[in-house]
Amino acid sequence: MFNELGYELGSWTLSRIEDPDSPLQSTFSLLGMEWDLLPEVFPPYTDPGPGLFASWVPYAAGQRFLEMGCGAGVSAVLAAQAGATRVVAVDINPAAARNAERNARRHGVSDRVTAMTSDLFDALNDTDTFDVVFWNSPFIEAPEDRQYGKDIERAVMDPGYGLQQRFFRDAGAHLVDGGKVYLGFSEVMGNPEKMLRAATDAGFQGGVYRTASVDLPAADFDQSAAVRANTNEHGMMGMDFTLFEFERN
Repeated sequence: MFNELGYELGSWTLSRIEDPDSPLQSTFSLLGMEWDLLPEVFPPYTDPGPGLFASWVPYAAGQRFLEMGCGAGVSAVLAAQAGATRVVAVDINPAAARNAERNARRHGVSDRVTAMTSDLFDALNDTDTFDVVFWNSPFIEAPEDRQYGKDIERAVMDPGYGLQQRFFRDAGAHLVDGGKVYLGFSEVMGNPEKMLRAATDAGFQGGVYRTASVDLPAADFDQSAAVRANTNEHGMMGMDFTLFEFERN
Protein backbone atom coordinates (compact mmCIF):
# COMPACT_ATOMS: atom_id res chain seq x y z
CA MET A 1 0.00 0.00 0.00
CA PHE A 2 1.26 3.48 -0.89
CA ASN A 3 2.46 5.45 2.16
CA GLU A 4 0.64 8.77 1.92
CA LEU A 5 2.14 10.09 5.15
CA GLY A 6 5.66 9.41 3.96
CA TYR A 7 5.06 11.09 0.63
CA GLU A 8 3.57 14.16 2.31
CA LEU A 9 6.49 14.46 4.72
CA GLY A 10 9.00 13.95 1.90
CA SER A 11 7.33 16.65 -0.18
CA TRP A 12 7.30 18.97 2.84
CA THR A 13 11.01 18.33 3.43
CA LEU A 14 11.86 19.20 -0.16
CA SER A 15 9.77 22.36 -0.03
CA ARG A 16 11.70 23.52 3.03
CA ILE A 17 15.09 22.66 1.51
CA GLU A 18 14.25 24.49 -1.71
CA ASP A 19 12.78 27.54 0.06
CA PRO A 20 14.68 30.58 -1.33
CA ASP A 21 14.01 32.48 1.88
CA SER A 22 15.93 29.84 3.89
CA PRO A 23 19.15 29.19 1.99
CA LEU A 24 21.17 26.09 2.84
CA GLN A 25 24.27 26.38 4.97
CA SER A 26 27.64 26.14 3.25
CA THR A 27 29.06 24.25 6.24
CA PHE A 28 27.42 22.16 8.95
CA SER A 29 28.29 20.18 12.07
CA LEU A 30 27.58 16.47 12.34
CA LEU A 31 28.99 13.78 14.64
CA GLY A 32 31.38 16.27 16.21
CA MET A 33 32.94 17.28 12.89
CA GLU A 34 32.59 20.16 10.44
CA TRP A 35 31.57 19.50 6.84
CA ASP A 36 31.24 21.43 3.60
CA LEU A 37 27.89 21.49 1.80
CA LEU A 38 27.53 22.47 -1.84
CA PRO A 39 24.30 23.82 -3.37
CA GLU A 40 21.97 21.12 -4.74
CA VAL A 41 23.26 18.54 -2.24
CA PHE A 42 20.89 17.17 0.40
CA PRO A 43 21.66 18.78 3.79
CA PRO A 44 22.29 16.01 6.35
CA TYR A 45 21.54 18.33 9.26
CA THR A 46 17.81 18.66 8.51
CA ASP A 47 16.72 15.43 10.24
CA PRO A 48 18.28 12.86 12.58
CA GLY A 49 18.51 10.06 9.99
CA PRO A 50 21.83 10.81 8.22
CA GLY A 51 23.74 11.24 11.46
CA LEU A 52 22.24 8.13 13.05
CA PHE A 53 22.89 5.93 10.03
CA ALA A 54 26.44 7.21 9.58
CA SER A 55 27.21 6.53 13.25
CA TRP A 56 25.72 3.00 13.15
CA VAL A 57 27.48 1.58 10.09
CA PRO A 58 30.12 -0.95 11.27
CA TYR A 59 33.30 0.51 9.78
CA ALA A 60 36.46 -1.56 10.16
CA ALA A 61 40.12 -1.34 9.31
CA GLY A 62 41.02 -3.12 6.09
CA GLN A 63 37.53 -3.19 4.61
CA ARG A 64 36.55 -2.11 1.12
CA PHE A 65 33.66 0.30 1.52
CA LEU A 66 31.10 1.74 -0.92
CA GLU A 67 28.84 4.63 0.01
CA MET A 68 25.92 4.67 -2.40
CA GLY A 69 24.08 7.97 -2.80
CA CYS A 70 26.90 9.61 -0.88
CA GLY A 71 25.58 13.17 -0.69
CA ALA A 72 28.15 15.11 1.32
CA GLY A 73 30.23 11.95 1.78
CA VAL A 74 30.00 11.67 5.56
CA SER A 75 30.12 7.87 5.74
CA ALA A 76 32.86 7.65 3.12
CA VAL A 77 35.05 9.90 5.26
CA LEU A 78 34.25 7.97 8.43
CA ALA A 79 35.10 4.67 6.74
CA ALA A 80 38.46 6.04 5.61
CA GLN A 81 39.18 7.39 9.09
CA ALA A 82 38.39 3.94 10.51
CA GLY A 83 41.10 2.42 8.33
CA ALA A 84 39.26 1.17 5.26
CA THR A 85 41.79 0.44 2.55
CA ARG A 86 39.50 1.43 -0.31
CA VAL A 87 36.54 3.78 -0.15
CA VAL A 88 34.31 4.68 -3.09
CA ALA A 89 31.54 7.29 -2.86
CA VAL A 90 29.01 7.49 -5.70
CA ASP A 91 25.97 9.64 -6.36
CA ILE A 92 23.82 10.33 -9.41
CA ASN A 93 24.02 14.02 -8.49
CA PRO A 94 27.36 15.41 -9.81
CA ALA A 95 27.34 18.09 -7.10
CA ALA A 96 27.21 15.38 -4.45
CA ALA A 97 30.22 13.57 -5.90
CA ARG A 98 32.16 16.85 -5.84
CA ASN A 99 30.95 17.46 -2.28
CA ALA A 100 32.19 14.07 -1.08
CA GLU A 101 35.54 14.71 -2.72
CA ARG A 102 35.77 18.09 -1.00
CA ASN A 103 34.98 16.63 2.43
CA ALA A 104 37.53 13.87 1.92
CA ARG A 105 40.14 16.58 1.33
CA ARG A 106 38.88 18.58 4.30
CA HIS A 107 39.39 15.63 6.62
CA GLY A 108 42.68 14.44 5.16
CA VAL A 109 41.53 11.16 3.61
CA SER A 110 41.41 12.05 -0.08
CA ASP A 111 44.12 9.47 -0.78
CA ARG A 112 41.67 6.71 0.21
CA VAL A 113 38.36 8.10 -1.08
CA THR A 114 37.33 8.00 -4.73
CA ALA A 115 34.17 9.96 -5.53
CA MET A 116 32.31 9.63 -8.82
CA THR A 117 28.99 10.39 -10.47
CA SER A 118 27.02 7.20 -10.97
CA ASP A 119 23.42 6.06 -11.39
CA LEU A 120 23.56 3.44 -8.63
CA PHE A 121 26.28 0.93 -9.67
CA ASP A 122 26.46 1.93 -13.36
CA ALA A 123 29.85 3.72 -13.25
CA LEU A 124 31.60 0.90 -11.38
CA ASN A 125 33.63 -1.77 -13.11
CA ASP A 126 32.37 -5.34 -13.02
CA THR A 127 35.41 -6.21 -10.91
CA ASP A 128 34.71 -3.59 -8.22
CA THR A 129 33.69 -5.50 -5.10
CA PHE A 130 33.27 -4.40 -1.51
CA ASP A 131 32.98 -5.78 2.00
CA VAL A 132 30.33 -3.21 2.90
CA VAL A 133 27.85 -1.30 0.74
CA PHE A 134 25.96 1.42 2.61
CA TRP A 135 23.05 3.39 1.18
CA ASN A 136 21.05 6.00 3.05
CA SER A 137 18.27 5.31 0.61
CA PRO A 138 15.60 7.75 -0.62
CA PHE A 139 12.96 5.74 1.22
CA ILE A 140 10.02 8.00 0.41
CA GLU A 141 7.98 6.13 -2.18
CA ALA A 142 6.68 8.60 -4.76
CA PRO A 143 4.02 7.81 -7.37
CA GLU A 144 5.51 5.78 -10.19
CA ASP A 145 4.89 8.53 -12.76
CA ARG A 146 6.45 11.31 -10.67
CA GLN A 147 9.24 13.12 -12.51
CA TYR A 148 12.25 14.58 -10.75
CA GLY A 149 12.65 18.35 -10.86
CA LYS A 150 16.04 19.09 -9.31
CA ASP A 151 18.80 16.61 -8.53
CA ILE A 152 18.33 17.15 -4.81
CA GLU A 153 14.93 15.44 -5.04
CA ARG A 154 16.70 12.15 -5.83
CA ALA A 155 17.97 12.07 -2.25
CA VAL A 156 14.40 11.90 -0.93
CA MET A 157 12.02 10.35 -3.48
CA ASP A 158 11.96 6.95 -5.18
CA PRO A 159 9.09 6.79 -7.74
CA GLY A 160 7.49 3.36 -7.59
CA TYR A 161 10.51 2.08 -5.62
CA GLY A 162 12.31 1.49 -8.89
CA LEU A 163 15.61 2.49 -7.25
CA GLN A 164 15.15 0.00 -4.41
CA GLN A 165 14.55 -2.78 -6.93
CA ARG A 166 17.52 -1.86 -9.13
CA PHE A 167 19.81 -1.46 -6.12
CA PHE A 168 19.22 -4.96 -4.79
CA ARG A 169 19.23 -6.46 -8.28
CA ASP A 170 22.75 -5.13 -8.94
CA ALA A 171 24.28 -5.08 -5.44
CA GLY A 172 25.17 -8.76 -5.28
CA ALA A 173 27.66 -8.51 -8.13
CA HIS A 174 29.63 -5.90 -6.15
CA LEU A 175 29.88 -7.76 -2.83
CA VAL A 176 32.71 -10.05 -1.81
CA ASP A 177 31.79 -13.41 -0.31
CA GLY A 178 30.37 -12.61 3.09
CA GLY A 179 29.92 -8.94 2.19
CA LYS A 180 27.00 -7.01 3.61
CA VAL A 181 24.58 -4.28 2.59
CA TYR A 182 23.42 -1.66 5.10
CA LEU A 183 20.33 0.28 4.10
CA GLY A 184 19.16 3.48 5.81
CA PHE A 185 15.37 3.44 5.92
CA SER A 186 12.24 4.38 7.86
CA GLU A 187 9.46 1.89 8.45
CA VAL A 188 7.00 4.68 9.30
CA MET A 189 7.79 6.92 6.34
CA GLY A 190 8.80 4.29 3.79
CA ASN A 191 7.29 1.12 2.35
CA PRO A 192 9.10 -1.68 4.21
CA GLU A 193 7.09 -4.51 2.64
CA LYS A 194 8.01 -3.39 -0.86
CA MET A 195 11.66 -2.83 0.07
CA LEU A 196 12.00 -6.24 1.72
CA ARG A 197 10.34 -7.89 -1.26
CA ALA A 198 12.89 -6.25 -3.56
CA ALA A 199 15.69 -7.60 -1.37
CA THR A 200 14.24 -11.12 -1.23
CA ASP A 201 13.59 -11.22 -4.97
CA ALA A 202 17.26 -10.34 -5.56
CA GLY A 203 18.50 -13.14 -3.30
CA PHE A 204 19.18 -11.22 -0.09
CA GLN A 205 18.16 -12.01 3.45
CA GLY A 206 18.34 -9.76 6.47
CA GLY A 207 16.46 -7.49 8.81
CA VAL A 208 16.75 -4.62 11.26
CA TYR A 209 20.31 -3.93 12.40
CA ARG A 210 19.55 -0.90 14.57
CA THR A 211 16.69 1.54 14.98
CA ALA A 212 15.74 4.70 16.88
CA SER A 213 12.34 6.21 17.54
CA VAL A 214 11.96 9.97 17.21
CA ASP A 215 8.96 12.12 18.17
CA LEU A 216 8.44 15.05 15.83
CA PRO A 217 6.10 17.97 16.62
CA ALA A 218 3.15 17.68 14.26
CA ALA A 219 2.79 21.47 14.28
CA ASP A 220 6.01 21.69 12.26
CA PHE A 221 4.29 20.07 9.26
CA ASP A 222 1.38 20.91 7.02
CA GLN A 223 -1.79 19.83 8.79
CA SER A 224 -3.05 17.33 6.24
CA ALA A 225 -5.41 14.45 6.98
CA ALA A 226 -2.46 12.00 7.00
CA VAL A 227 -0.52 14.12 9.49
CA ARG A 228 -3.54 14.54 11.77
CA ALA A 229 -4.24 10.79 11.68
CA ASN A 230 -0.70 10.06 12.88
CA THR A 231 -0.58 12.71 15.64
CA ASN A 232 -0.99 11.61 19.24
CA GLU A 233 -2.72 13.44 22.08
CA HIS A 234 0.51 15.27 22.87
CA GLY A 235 0.75 16.75 19.38
CA MET A 236 3.64 14.50 18.36
CA MET A 237 4.19 12.12 15.47
CA GLY A 238 6.21 9.00 16.18
CA MET A 239 8.86 8.34 13.52
CA ASP A 240 11.70 5.87 13.19
CA PHE A 241 15.09 5.79 11.53
CA THR A 242 16.09 2.19 10.90
CA LEU A 243 19.27 0.66 9.50
CA PHE A 244 18.75 -2.71 7.80
CA GLU A 245 21.48 -5.30 7.29
CA PHE A 246 21.41 -7.75 4.37
CA GLU A 247 23.61 -10.50 2.99
CA ARG A 248 23.23 -12.80 0.01
CA ASN A 249 21.52 -16.16 0.49
